[in-house]
Amino acid sequence: MKRNPFSVLVRLRSIDEKHARAALANTRQAHEQARKKLEELKAKHREDIDLGEILGPVNLRSLQLRGMGSFEQVSEAAVAYEASERAMHTKAESWRRSASELDAAERLDEKRNQEMAREAAKSAEKSLDDLMGMLHIRAGDGLV
Repeated sequence: MKRNPFSVLVRLRSIDEKHARAALANTRQAHEQARKKLEELKAKHREDIDLGEILGPVNLRSLQLRGMGSFEQVSEAAVAYEASERAMHTKAESWRRSASELDAAERLDEKRNQEMAREAAKSAEKSLDDLMGMLHIRAGDGLV
């Protein structure tokens, strides 16, 4: 028995779509984690610093270094967030493309099945006509 190549194609496209969905879910989760990290670092960066009564050179330098470190952390988190967002959009597009290919494969398989059914019906009609002709010839009624 010959396997229908369209059903194999549909199964392969279905598997591709499932993989694309899983990748999209993982990317969304990573994106959400990056967003939360960015928000945490922004909140930490915005926290009020207790300046105390006197602001001396050592305290001022300490505040400056803490601000630079916080800024670097927020910058790194923003870069990670943007990369995560790009990856999420890429995975979403991959999923859309995979779903579209699956739909196209299913439509192609359905069209092929309909064409095979039409061919089978035509073949059955022709066989029935041939059988009726042979029966008339055999009976000798001259209706041929």
